[in-house]
Amino acid sequence: MSRPRVLVYISIAGLVAILSSTASKSPTLPLFAEYLGAGPDEIGIIAAASTITGVVVNVTAGTLLDILGRRKLLLLSGFFFATAPFLYLLVTDPWQLIVVRVYHGVATAVFTPVAIAAIADVYRERRGEVMGYFSSATLLGRLMAPSIAGTAITLYSFHGAYIVCGAFGIAALIALLKFPETRKVGEARVRATTRLLSVLTNPRIIIAGSMMAITYFAMQSIETFLPLYMGTLSIEAWLMGLALSIELATIALLKPYGGYLYDHIGSVKVITLGVLLSFLGLLSLSVSTSYILIVASVILFAVGVAFTTASIPPLVAEIAGREAHGTALGAMKTIKDVGQALRPIVMGITLTYTTYDIAFITVAVIMMIAIILNIAIHRIGVPKALIKR
Repeated sequence: MSRPRVLVYISIAGLVAILSSTASKSPTLPLFAEYLGAGPDEIGIIAAASTITGVVVNVTAGTLLDILGRRKLLLLSGFFFATAPFLYLLVTDPWQLIVVRVYHGVATAVFTPVAIAAIADVYRERRGEVMGYFSSATLLGRLMAPSIAGTAITLYSFHGAYIVCGAFGIAALIALLKFPETRKVGEARVRATTRLLSVLTNPRIIIAGSMMAITYFAMQSIETFLPLYMGTLSIEAWLMGLALSIELATIALLKPYGGYLYDHIGSVKVITLGVLLSFLGLLSLSVSTSYILIVASVILFAVGVAFTTASIPPLVAEIAGREAHGTALGAMKTIKDVGQALRPIVMGITLTYTTYDIAFITVAVIMMIAIILNIAIHRIGVPKALIKR
């Protein structure tokens, strides 16, 4: 299969797969859980179930894809995407949603690191740019999902919405059936445990994953608490949704350019610029008292996120080397999920004792830690190859 077709198939699969996954939870999951009688604390646990699954599964999938190859695991993730939405149709009690969310969480946890590793296999010279295109495709799916799910709930029911999710999940599996194996796996089956230990003890990979975790911590903090802040300013709900859509659209549009910059000027400058822009966006947000200023701050923040998150995955693949980049990318995503899981805890505690402006400043300060990590990752001596390359 030609290289452009590889990108087309994986991008189509990513778009419909993430659309299906996101539509199953935004806004469907909390509304469905509430309909079943779940309280706020139970809804929080239900929502966190898939993220916790990702923490465990990401690094496992990364290790297996270096042993079994990309195609088998992509098809496995496609199976989970195609079947998980229909399990919601069997749910009658809130606790059952936890089980379904764990099952559904396996799909994304397996799919993302494997897809990125497959891109790294095929596009060695342009991996940053192409990873950006793929990520933009998944963000487009995420951007479209809430309106599609909300419309399905309004016109049909919760069951109708999950059937729509299932249709998109099946489409993802069909697209993945066309995807080829992107590398020979015979030699990669050797020393899997050694490879995993080497990745988990490689400080540069841990630091890169931590930068990704900090970025997503900030991004998820914005998405969770910005609507609440806008509510204190009496901003209407549809304008809240529009602001978050603008954020995602900005990231989706600029990620390929961020990857292009990584390929041409390297990670140091791009990540530093990205972190600084996000930092300035958060500081600006903390003093924004009008909708226009809030949107401008969100756009500035999103530009920084696009540059940072477009550069870290190809950097991890480069550090790990060809034979271990699957394991390394899985480890990176696990660390990222830890950052996402900590977000509601840290921000919840912060807002208990402070105001929204202080909370946004706190996130900005945390964001600046990524600058220190970016310097450290390039000051640390390059270790011997994880395995023979």
